[in-house]
Amino acid sequence: MTRLAAFLAWSTQAGSPDAVEKALSVMKSKLNEQGFDYYDWNENQSVNKDIGAKVSDELLKSDLVILEGSKQRPNLAYEVGFAHALHLPLVVVKQAGSERLPENFGEPDYLSYPSDVTDDAGFETFETRFADWLRKLTLTTLSPGQRSARQGRNALTEQINKFIDGYPEEHASLHLLGGWAGALARELDSGGASQLVVDADYYLPSFSSLREWNGGTIRAIADLTDETEQFWTPDHPEEMTANVSERVFLIDWSWFFENEDRLARQIELWKRHQARHREGPYEIFIAAKEELRVGEVHPLGPTAVGHHLLLLEPDLIGGYRPNPGRVDGRQLVIERNSLRYAGATQFYDSIKARAVRFDPAMKVVDLRRAWVARNGIGRWDEDWTSETEFRSPDYFDSYERHIRCWIPRYAQLIRDCAATVFREILRIYADKMRAVDVLEIGYGTGRLTSEIVPWIRNINRPFYDLEHHGPVRLYRGVDRAEQMTRYARELLKPEQQTGLDMRLVRGTAWEDVDGRYDVVFGSLVMHFLVGPDPTDERLDEFFANCNEHTTEDGTLVFADVFGVNGDRKGASAMEKWREWMIRYGLAEKEVDGYMAGNTDMTSAAPVSLLRKAAEAHGFRTRVKVVGAPTLPFRIVVFEKERAN
Repeated sequence: MTRLAAFLAWSTQAGSPDAVEKALSVMKSKLNEQGFDYYDWNENQSVNKDIGAKVSDELLKSDLVILEGSKQRPNLAYEVGFAHALHLPLVVVKQAGSERLPENFGEPDYLSYPSDVTDDAGFETFETRFADWLRKLTLTTLSPGQRSARQGRNALTEQINKFIDGYPEEHASLHLLGGWAGALARELDSGGASQLVVDADYYLPSFSSLREWNGGTIRAIADLTDETEQFWTPDHPEEMTANVSERVFLIDWSWFFENEDRLARQIELWKRHQARHREGPYEIFIAAKEELRVGEVHPLGPTAVGHHLLLLEPDLIGGYRPNPGRVDGRQLVIERNSLRYAGATQFYDSIKARAVRFDPAMKVVDLRRAWVARNGIGRWDEDWTSETEFRSPDYFDSYERHIRCWIPRYAQLIRDCAATVFREILRIYADKMRAVDVLEIGYGTGRLTSEIVPWIRNINRPFYDLEHHGPVRLYRGVDRAEQMTRYARELLKPEQQTGLDMRLVRGTAWEDVDGRYDVVFGSLVMHFLVGPDPTDERLDEFFANCNEHTTEDGTLVFADVFGVNGDRKGASAMEKWREWMIRYGLAEKEVDGYMAGNTDMTSAAPVSLLRKAAEAHGFRTRVKVVGAPTLPFRIVVFEKERAN
């Protein structure tokens, strides 16, 4: 912000011109000491032809008006009136004993100076009073915030006046301007002085002005999962971090796993933020965007957009809410409220409690490791028994995060498994020209289901519109865990899947499976179905059940972990898996806990053993590597061989 500006005007006809000059010298000296520039009208009026316009221009640029009023000169009334219209602080200095100004001048502040230039004590008193008045103004009426708001108001008023002056006669544009200005006034009036509500587009200039504010700590939450704040880009405006002591960035948790490139770019941006502001305190914390927990309430309530939050000590909060006047619009809400500030502080601290302090030396792997450790992601609980349905809620609540620390390239495994199921559905449909029925075993949180169902709906839609069965007639899913069933039903809403007969039930394979299906599939379930180090009898029973519940040309598709005959190659694959988990963010202790708690995975049946058992029941075997051939994860297809 520019230096403070003062406008000075004084009379050359005062009773003691020497006293006037001395008073002016005292005031100019104190103005310089307090950081003011000043415009002395009497020193410049001789070069001005349009006196009225020049006075107006200089008053508009001023923060303070100082007038000598010992003689009631005609221009004095104009200058006082203009200052009052602009709500500028005004002081009238007068020689002792001169006439008081009329009451309709608005009773401005008066400072008296001696009429006798040799009255040193009197001028010392005048100097002290004037200096005290300036200091008081710089802390109150001329504080940076007051000045910023006043300058913004004056700039708006000036532009409106210029617009009006451009239409000396009646015109529709004047009505449009009046409507807009009235709406803006009503918007500002909606919360009075305690609340500022403006369109979110004005966030940047509003926040930028805070560079001049040093009244307390500024903290903020920036929710990067919401697109309201578009300025968190490589072109990020520097002033947005100039006065913030700490900021929590919320990102989608998938950035740690499937969007590492995006996270890497964001890390570079955070580094630049801190480098720009290394002189002052500016700490960055990173947290994953979570559903709000019990007790976590955004201070703007359920209408808040995202988790964005601004905290300015001692009593100011800010955030976004929908703009009722604009589709997809946002309003910036700034509110002064001590009680809400206390609640907002609790909300902020709760979010920060699961955040990681950012260090510029961090890479993606370091940030992920710190976040995983901070939030206990991937930590295997000894109480999580092999019976999935009896595991505690924290296993299910964070399952999608846990699984990405345990299973290499989990998202790729799911996508590849879904693609394989698609191919088998289309193959059977093309061969038989009849609707296909599918069964998913162990649908869990619905991750694989949510890949497959939209695809099925798309290929079914044209047939459904013609009131015919599409390529897929039935979709059945079975899972033994009540928590998983509830989660998947809420996510997928099977009863609302138009054009598809879909049911997700709680049960076990194969006791609660009825009928025969063309494609039977599952992800990370086969190792559970056949158990660790399965015997020939167990495998024979498994494929007998598969044969019983598949059609004559049916197919099995399983994405899972598979052993390698217990030889050195198999041991190496398990060791590579263990190394991957450590490299991906888990501590060795956590990896050991997971391996010990999942012997059905670490001792999974090898494909060669499964192939032998499958062939005995009429299935031929195809294998696809997932991730890397050195890791023990595969997609295995068991396809019924056609009779000659």
